[in-house]
Amino acid sequence: MNASHTGSLDAIGEHRIRLTESEAQLNLRTVLELCAGGELRCSEKTHRPSAATVHTVGSHLAHGDFYRDEPIASFAWLLLQAGGLVKIEGGRLQLTAKGRTALRTPAAEVISQPWQRWLTHAPIDEFSRIEEIKGQRAQYVLTSAKTRRQMVAAARGQPTS
Repeated sequence: MNASHTGSLDAIGEHRIRLTESEAQLNLRTVLELCAGGELRCSEKTHRPSAATVHTVGSHLAHGDFYRDEPIASFAWLLLQAGGLVKIEGGRLQLTAKGRTALRTPAAEVISQPWQRWLTHAPIDEFSRIEEIKGQRAQYVLTSAKTRRQMVAAARGQPTS
């Protein structure tokens, strides 16, 4: 593996290392600016982004999404809703006062806030975008999103509250 490659998997082979610390900071600012410009749409009922919004985010991400045909990062950045940085107004993601402050603050100081809040307050279950996961609409089939997120935090050695 070559750690300097950040392109798509099909461009460099099956495996790669993608160092995402500085990339995440750039992407945070990018998505906040897209929201400030009123360019991102989400359903007020489901809180899910439109396909066009996912595509817009993906086309603006530093180094693109992780996979060409599977929008993972493009979808995840829209979870800034969980961090209270953006909210849906009239079908568009708009910055909150907290989001406007975040645009004026170094991204490295902001990025942990949405992560911590996502652990307990995300408005949508990220698995809901994957149609192949069966039983999502049935009770007691999947663990709750909150439980899964707390397990992620525990695996990272982070407190969940």
